Amino acid sequence: KIPKLETWEDVLTSNVFGLLDLIDNKYLLEIIFKAKNIHDNYIIDKLKNKKIKSVELWKKFKNIGEPDILVTLDDDTFFIIEVKYFSHEHNKKEQVENEDDIEKYQENGQLKKYLNIAIDNKKSDFIVYLTANYQSLKAIQNSDSTSKSCLDNIYHIHWDDFNAHLISKKPDGIEKKIIDKINEYLEFKGFTYWSGFEYKSEYDSLNIKIGGFYAK
Repeated sequence: KIPKLETWEDVLTSNVFGLLDLIDNKYLLEIIFKAKNIHDNYIIDKLKNKKIKSVELWKKFKNIGEPDILVTLDDDTFFIIEVKYFSHEHNKKEQVENEDDIEKYQENGQLKKYLNIAIDNKKSDFIVYLTANYQSLKAIQNSDSTSKSCLDNIYHIHWDDFNAHLISKKPDGIEKKIIDKINEYLEFKGFTYWSGFEYKSEYDSLNIKIGGFYAK
């Protein structure tokens, strides 16, 4: 309802992951399984047989910043999820006006810092970009300042995949209400696959004969 807040990534993050937290982030790992890097390697190999221990939003790390989502697993490894709208840079960086400058800012700052986050001497395994832009990985790949090792550990998943996976679930009770609310919100944002035009035949109600191409 408030135009100024409509495209804020923090609002999107809070709405979706705040609701998922009410059902202990059920389905989150299954969704992340679909993320892949520039080599088309899926992230599932890094997450097999693991479960989520905790999910924290905007945890502050000194001299690094506040990644959108920190997911800690049951073996105490962890990874970062960066929530985006239609590009791979934060809309919070209003001080960076030129698109090329935004990309350089992003690569020189956040990515390297987030991959160097350490908790109990363990570093972040990888970063997942959750965006509505299919070109996010390509933009990162074309950045001269992004190292190969950094690229290997950056995975992308589209909001459409996120929504589609939740739609495929058929929960009951309060869980169903929560999933339905997330789906409703994501569809309102336009994060859904186009399923084609809806076509309903009205020929049966017409008192005429139709043959050839239109015949049943």
